[in-house]
Amino acid sequence: MLLFNLVYGVLAVISWSAFFFKLRDLVRDPGNRELRLLCLAIATFATPFVVASPWIYVRIDHALGVTNIATLFVYTSVAVCLASFLALLVSWSSAKDRVRLWHRVLVAYAVISVASMVTLFWLGDVSDGEHHVDFDVHYADTPYIREFLLIYAVLFVVGMIGLAFMCWRYAKAVNRPWLRRGLRVVAVGAVFGLGYGVPKVASLTWDIFGTSPLHFISVHVAPMFASVAAWLFAAGFTMPAWGVGLDNARERLTQYRAYRRLHPLWKALTRAFPEVVLFPDLHPDNPRRALREDDLPFIIRRMVFEIRDAQLALLPYICPAVAESARELCEIRRVPAEQTEALIEAAQIKGALRAMEAGGDSHHSAAVPHDPADGDMNAERDWLILVADAFLRSDLIEDAITSAQVGNSQAPGALRG
Repeated sequence: MLLFNLVYGVLAVISWSAFFFKLRDLVRDPGNRELRLLCLAIATFATPFVVASPWIYVRIDHALGVTNIATLFVYTSVAVCLASFLALLVSWSSAKDRVRLWHRVLVAYAVISVASMVTLFWLGDVSDGEHHVDFDVHYADTPYIREFLLIYAVLFVVGMIGLAFMCWRYAKAVNRPWLRRGLRVVAVGAVFGLGYGVPKVASLTWDIFGTSPLHFISVHVAPMFASVAAWLFAAGFTMPAWGVGLDNARERLTQYRAYRRLHPLWKALTRAFPEVVLFPDLHPDNPRRALREDDLPFIIRRMVFEIRDAQLALLPYICPAVAESARELCEIRRVPAEQTEALIEAAQIKGALRAMEAGGDSHHSAAVPHDPADGDMNAERDWLILVADAFLRSDLIEDAITSAQVGNSQAPGALRG
């Protein structure tokens, strides 16, 4: 009993959260038919987990004065939910001239099924006590209720087969990654749903001719399959919404990390050449505040441009000997090739900054900054991040600068390493 209360309670919270999440979109676009279908489907999907929870189930029955009436609410809600989901998928996957026909078929099937279930439930006798867990097994031989249960179970199986087939098929045709993933998750959920529906149909059919040996599976195993299916449905049908939000959050965090890593190099260069900063007020005075900046992508692009502009201004102070010394040290210390180029560029920048601060002679270097990005802004950013990281590796860079300053008086191989 406690397990059912706990599982259904958690699923109810998740499902209703998904409903209110999508309801915001429906409020903004009330005329959207597909959003209306999706909200109806999620609401009728979430309702059974509230009603079927044993603690609430018995209280609904007592409040209305009808024994086991909560079962009718649960099963009719599931029927409407399945019809809504299938209608939604038809809207997504069919041509417009076929949507109306299939919608009419689905609505007709759902209405006939629900009407039949309601009629049969009231014709049957379920007044001998509360059976919130074993209703299907206890009333499997009861006239009218047996047919009520069989109509529901068949509808459930048909719905699961339709969801699995249509979701998997439609997932191959969409080009939105999170929608594709969500549809595949729903398809997997529908397969788990069959683990609930098929044993129910088999057990109820068997009971027509005798006593089914599948009662234990129907009562204890099948609901667990339904619960897993519910988890997957809740995740799958809302995945296109929260998945995009997850991507945005991940991209925001990536940008923030890029900003924090670029900042030391940018700060050192713009301190020497403040004129390259186009919008001084744009940059936050505290790097930790950058995560809250709406213009963070633009700030990062400006940082890339300003670092490159400052490097060009530093060209007269670039000493080729620093690059040679840094390359030799990288070979001695077996630094990977990509890091080697970044360390060389960082060493040249630091050496040139020191030469400029000390009022040293210009070398009039013809070298230009290493640029493996070929005009790709993201690649340019990633390359300068490597250079900025290397800029903080003071040990190798200091050795390279020192070696260049002393010339041939001390070989690079003799330095610490």
